Amino acid sequence: MPEPRASAKTLTAAWLFGPLDVSRETLSEGDHSPWRSTLTATDAELLEQAYAEAIQLGFLGPREQERLWERHLDDALGLAAIRRPKAGERWADLGSGAGLPGLPLAVAHRSTSFTLIDAQRRRLDWIEATATRLHLTNVTVVHARLEDYGRSGDRESFDVATARALGPLPVVAELGLPLVAVGGQLLVPRGQPSADELEQAERASEQLGGRIDDVIPNPNSPIDRVGFVVIMAKIAATSPRFPRRSGVPARTPLGQRDRQR
Repeated sequence: MPEPRASAKTLTAAWLFGPLDVSRETLSEGDHSPWRSTLTATDAELLEQAYAEAIQLGFLGPREQERLWERHLDDALGLAAIRRPKAGERWADLGSGAGLPGLPLAVAHRSTSFTLIDAQRRRLDWIEATATRLHLTNVTVVHARLEDYGRSGDRESFDVATARALGPLPVVAELGLPLVAVGGQLLVPRGQPSADELEQAERASEQLGGRIDDVIPNPNSPIDRVGFVVIMAKIAATSPRFPRRSGVPARTPLGQRDRQR
């Protein structure tokens, strides 16, 4: 990870399915992708086919076909420029949905283990089938709510966790930090957080044994020009009180000034 450039507050204040036809536009866009070259030609083509299928199944919106690389695959693969997966590490993709960013990262970094967690069984079945098609042996899927999984035997066992479109930062912190080992990181790609959200997330992180190390522009968000990645560090063990039971983190997020729970 690059050296932190400033505190979070300073930064915020200052600023198995058969082959499918892939559209010509998608292939052309992929040819200009800065991250396509990190994959073999076969893997890149299979990923394109898989995500064309994900669009047909409704896991991604119908308009995403023509900007598949720019908005999704480059965004996922580009996380490696912020924190490169290392051999033997365990990464968790929280609320994985259509396997983003975990599945493309697993293709590009086969010596790193990726666990993709989601509450939707149908999505996980598709991820498993796609992983088989891509000959991936480094992908595990877990069907669970994160509030429950955070109290499982995998608690505090991951080197890195990612959370894309999971919710507000204080909620992501409570669902993610309990799964990260001390010394590990939680990476949260998202839009630019407000100063209030960041301050609340910092207070929440402190309750969870973490801290916000940095908030950096995401160089892999060409569509969303205000894309950022929030980097949280795990610096101490999380209290067994967290995460709270299902639904509570979203209803009463940690870090609120008038109610610390």
